Amino acid sequence: MTSYANKKFDLARVARYRGLYARVARQLGVDRSFVSRVARGERRSKEVEEALQKELRRIEKLSRS
Repeated sequence: MTSYANKKFDLARVARYRGLYARVARQLGVDRSFVSRVARGERRSKEVEEALQKELRRIEKLSRS
């Protein structure tokens, strides 16, 4: 792959993470900022942590295919 093609591929992979907190917040019916705080370790919520892990696994699975 050329340098340009590599950058384009990397951007496509990164773009899958865009909206991660919003998707999890919508699934759980909580505010996006709460999900962000849990992800940063400022707050604790087992439900949010599990939903984040599940969404990350889904994104990783998409990246491999």
